Order: sequence, then C-alpha cells, then structure tokens
Amino acid sequence: MSSHDLNPLAGNSMKKYIAISIVAISIVVAIAVAALSNGQEVLKATGAGRWYPADPEELAAQVDSFLKEKPDSAPDGKPVALISPHAGFVYSGKCAGAAFAAVKGLRYGRVIVLGISHGGPFTGASIRQAAAYMTPLGSIPLDQEACSELLEHKLFSTVPAAHTLEHSVENELPFLQRAIRGKFKLVPILIGSVTPAQTKDIARRISALLDGNTLLVASSDFTHHGRDYVRFSTDLKANLEKLATAAAKPILALDFDGFRKHITRTGDTICGCNAIGVLLCALPRGSKGAIARYYTSGDITGDYANSVGYLSFIFTKGAAMLNAQGQATLLDVARKTIEAAIEGKKLPVIVVDAPELQGHQGAFVTITKAGKLRGCIGRFTADEPLYKVVQQVARSSALEDPRFVNQRLTADELAAINIEISVLSPMERVKNPLEEVKLGVHGIYIQRGARSGTYLPQVATDHNMTLEEFLSSCCANKAGLSPD
Repeated sequence: MSSHDLNPLAGNSMKKYIAISIVAISIVVAIAVAALSNGQEVLKATGAGRWYPADPEELAAQVDSFLKEKPDSAPDGKPVALISPHAGFVYSGKCAGAAFAAVKGLRYGRVIVLGISHGGPFTGASIRQAAAYMTPLGSIPLDQEACSELLEHKLFSTVPAAHTLEHSVENELPFLQRAIRGKFKLVPILIGSVTPAQTKDIARRISALLDGNTLLVASSDFTHHGRDYVRFSTDLKANLEKLATAAAKPILALDFDGFRKHITRTGDTICGCNAIGVLLCALPRGSKGAIARYYTSGDITGDYANSVGYLSFIFTKGAAMLNAQGQATLLDVARKTIEAAIEGKKLPVIVVDAPELQGHQGAFVTITKAGKLRGCIGRFTADEPLYKVVQQVARSSALEDPRFVNQRLTADELAAINIEISVLSPMERVKNPLEEVKLGVHGIYIQRGARSGTYLPQVATDHNMTLEEFLSSCCANKAGLSPD
C-alpha cells in the first residue's frame, strides 16, 4: 500500500495526529468485536485515531467542515448513489464531503456501502453480519434482513479475514452519520475479485434493494501513482488529471464495459474499481451522474510522483430532460442517418462527446410526412450510448417498419419529412393503470404472454383519447388483446 493511500500519519507534518496514533495501537489490537447480551456482534471501528480523529467532538467538527464543501456539479433530484474516496480525512475529506453534501439533511432508511479489501484477496462479495457498526459518532444498525437475503446467493459469503482492519467501508460512515437526517440501516459489502458476469450478477441482487429510500455508496480512491505504477514522468499534475478525466467518462455514462476497457488499456490503479463496476451495473438505466470534486494528494503534499487521485460522484435516478443543444444534436444524427440510409450510402460515423447523450436509454424515432406516419421504430432499453441508439432506430424507421414494406420512404420525400425523437426513461411496472398512468406524459407497454404493444405519450394527445381509450386501443390495436 502506498504511503499516500493515505493514512494521515504517513506525513511527519501531521504532528497533531502522532499522539493519537499511540493510543490507536492499543485500540486496533483490542477491538475486533464486542458481543451483545443476545449473542450478536457489534463491529467496532478500527480506524479511529488512524484515518480520522478518535475524539467524537473533533471528528464531528471535522466532518461537518467537509460537508460545507459544495459539489462542483450535481444532477437534479435526490441522489441514489455516490462514489467517495476512503483515504485519511485530512487528504480526501474535502472530496468526500463534496459528494456527501448532496445528501445532507435528506432521509434514507438504508445505505449500502460497497468497499474493497486491502488485505486478504477473495472472490465475490463478502458481508460481515452483525447487530451494528460502531464509530466514535455512535452505532449504526445493520439491515440484517437485507444482508441475509443477499447471503442466500452463491456469490455472497462472509470472509472474516477480508474485514480485518479494513477501512474502505468504515471511512464512509462518519460522513453518512453527519449528513443523513435521522436513523438508517447499513448494508456493508466488500467486493473482491469478480468477472464481468459476476459483477453484473452481484449488481442485480443489489439493484433489487434500490428503492427510493436506499442510498448506494461505492468507496474508492483513484490513481495511485508511484512505486508499482509509474505512468508519467513529466507534466505529472496535468497528465494525472487527463487520466482521471478518461476514467470519469465511462463512469458518468454508466458504461461498465467502457470503464473496464479504461482499466485494461491504461492499467489505472483505481483500488475500488470492482466496487465502482457493481455500482455502474446496479444503477437504474437513465440515471444521471456528475463529478462532485477532483484533486490529488499531490495538491496537498506537492509530491505528484507519489500521489493518489480523489474523485467523487453524485448520481440521481431517471433521465433528465435533454437541453436544446442535446435535442438538436440527436435530430441532426437522425436526419443524417435517414438520408444516408435512403440513398443507399454508408451510415455516417458519428461521435458525440456531450455527457447527457452518453446514457444508456431507450428511444423511438418517428417519421411523418404531412401529418401521416411514414415509419416508427424504437427500443425500450439499451446497452450503448443514447446517440448510437438514435442512429440505429432512425435507420430502422426509414427502412424496416413492417407497416411500409411496399412503400418505403424515398429520397424524393426527404425534404418534406418531419422527424420526432422520443427518449425514454426507465420503465416502471404499474399496479393500477387508471390511477398511475398520466395521459400525455406516460407512454405504455402492455404485455400478456407472447403478445405485447406500446403507445408513446403523444398518441393520446394526437388522437384526443381519454385514458381508458388510450389503454384499450393499445390492448386491441397494438397487442392484439381484448380491449379491456
């Protein structure tokens, strides 16, 4: 482990922590767990006095000062997930504080923290079951029901050695205790060695717990430069920032495969990359992310050759409305694609860097001429960036709509067509359509057995339908079901 991982005692300049470290030695030796009278364990913090102050008042004051850091950017809405560093608070505290500031004063009934093991290696995910987790700021009860539910799956187990003196989960807890309003239950998970398939399987189990009352936190520092990883020898600060920007791009796009490719291509030493991978796969499609803060330990110590990068992120659920520029870009992509497809040319190679067009969202492209439909094809889900989805369905709308097999769109019509793009938010199951579906706002997808049908929101408004007519028409005319 690099001295800049960063334990605040690593630097001689941090004199006020030296006396604390002497006390901490006896704490670390003595604390493993304390037993409650009912036989359940309370996990005690092992990092107090090493990674952060052991004194409750000093710790609370320090964390509160970090929570005053305003995020550099944040998506709209209540956060559903954060990525936060786990180094010594004097190093990474401001970066963590900028992310946790987004949940300050908010209520969550449950928090899932994804950490890593800096000690013994293991495969899969490990959960240390207990009654509670104790920090200098008090105890946090564990969500034993959720922990037990996860442990029923083969990829989840309890690996005690992985949790010994492990700080990646623990260092997030004081921020949660000072930021979140009221009590919450904790699900602490360490992510070990995992294949891409195992990552997605673990994420599916965790995503089932992500209701509107649950916060997901991935604990990770970023590039550890020096000793075992020396990528740059000149312009260190600028090159490290470029590497961090390259790592952040697929994270913001929820692009797990892209993030893996970044790690493979660069060898980037992001210690919590597996925890981040699980978070990326677990978040609802269409979630929006933003970078809360970035800097390196070199910005504090002056030593960039031996440094650790700190990046924190904030994620909110649901697809945000595209801004005017994003809408114009997608329309341009669709029109150029349709023109090339109809004229028999190769589709244009289009690369879009706008972050809001990188999300994995479904989309429909509707082509009309003089108010009459000339093609409409779409996809509900996607595993690639939005702008690529729009290009694919635009081509399909022009050439493959089965309703126009004998009257395909021609080049002579290009000047007269109108193109409409519908970007979809993640689908949600409804129990009572007559109460939950909002006319003109929600599109619907109805399925029974092998039959299914869909209507976009504008179908109701374009045809002056009532809600019952909207639902019944989709059943009868699109899904081939009884109107009721």
